[in-house]
Amino acid sequence: MSASVVSFPLYRQQKLLSGIAQALRTKHGDEANLFWRETARNLLQQLTANGVDVRAAEEEVRYFLHAVLLQIETDATKAEA
Repeated sequence: MSASVVSFPLYRQQKLLSGIAQALRTKHGDEANLFWRETARNLLQQLTANGVDVRAAEEEVRYFLHAVLLQIETDATKAEA
């Protein structure tokens, strides 16, 4: 029997998601790009260190980025209202 690791999805970790979204809202251009790349690299390292398959970890980070961008958009819409 083989074991598999199932982690709590990154995109469901609201505190982490909100913190990253807040940080990205204050950055622009190269600064935002560098911040995201470092964040993604760290998340991938954490996931794989915890036993998550590399492909699954990459997919998790991709879903997380979409959730962060949606959070930024949602917050901007609320601020406009």
